[in-house]
Amino acid sequence: MVEFQSIELKNSEIRRLHEEVLEDSSSPQRYRAIVENAFNTIKTPPRGSSLHFENLIELHGEDDYVFIGDVHGDYYTLLTILDHYWGAPGEPVIVFLGDYIDRGYMQVESLLFALKLKTNYPQRVVLLRGNHEPPRWLKPYPHDYPIILRLKYGIEANELYEVTLDLFDELPLGVFKERLFLAVHGGPPLKVMDIGSLHEAFSYSSGEEYHRLIEEVLWSDPSDYVETYTPSPRGAGVLYGEIVSKKALSLINGRVIIRGHEAVEGLRENHSGLVITVFSSPLVYELPCGGVLVFKKQEVEGDYKIEKNCIEPLL
Repeated sequence: MVEFQSIELKNSEIRRLHEEVLEDSSSPQRYRAIVENAFNTIKTPPRGSSLHFENLIELHGEDDYVFIGDVHGDYYTLLTILDHYWGAPGEPVIVFLGDYIDRGYMQVESLLFALKLKTNYPQRVVLLRGNHEPPRWLKPYPHDYPIILRLKYGIEANELYEVTLDLFDELPLGVFKERLFLAVHGGPPLKVMDIGSLHEAFSYSSGEEYHRLIEEVLWSDPSDYVETYTPSPRGAGVLYGEIVSKKALSLINGRVIIRGHEAVEGLRENHSGLVITVFSSPLVYELPCGGVLVFKKQEVEGDYKIEKNCIEPLL
C-alpha cells in the first residue's frame, strides 16, 4: 500500500482535508458516518443554481468551472489537481464527472475526499454519478471496491458497501449551463432526439424509463464513425454520433458536452469539438498526466474561455 502522509500540498485546506481523510479512512465507523452525512448535501446545487427531477443540476451563476474526470482511486493525482485549483481566484465550482472508485490503489480515500469536499463546501462542489457508482442492477467490471472494503474493514464491509450503494443512488446524473455546456459521465439521454427541453430528457415516469436513463447517461460513448447511435460494445449504453450531440446541445444553446468514462491521455475531442472527454486517473492507467477542463469567465458578459490542461502528479 502506498502511503502519502508526506506529500507536500500548498493549499492549506486541501492539506487539512487530506490529513482528515487518512485518519477517517482507518475506521469503519468514521467511514460510515461520513457516507451517511453526505446524504444531506449530495444533491445540493452550487450557489444560485437549481435541481430538476432530483438528478439534473442547472447552473445560474457566473462562476469559473473546473471539471475533473474519472478518479478511480488515483488519490495522489486527485490531491495534485485540487491543490492547484481549489485556491484559484474567484473560488471556482469543481465538477466531478464520476467514477471515484474501482481499479485504483486508494479507492476509499478518494471517495472520502470527494464526499468531505462536498459536505464542507456544498455550494462549490458537484459530484456526478459514474457507471462505477452503480445501481444494484447494473454492475461494472471490474468492480473491486467491495473487495477493497473487505480487505480494509473486515466483517463490517458488507454493511458499508450497502450504505455506499444507497448514496450512489442519490448522486445527480448531469449538470448544465445555458449557452455553455452539458456535463455527464457518459453521454446525453437519447430522449434528446425527440423532445424540446433538456429537463424533460432527464425525467422519467416508470422504472423502465429510469433504467434506460441510467444506462444511457452513465455508459454511452461518442463515436466519430456513427451518424446517430448504435449499441455499445460495452454491453450497456450506446455509441452516439454527432447528430445526437448537436441535438442535445441545441436544447440549451450549448457549446460542448463534457464527459469522462474513457481512459484517454488527459483530454480528447470528438464530434468536431462538440464533445470533450476528461480523464483524471493517470497513475492507475500508466498515463503521463491527468486531464482537467476549465471554463474561465471573461470580462465580456456571458463569455467563457476554455482551458484544457493535463496535470502531472506530484511524484
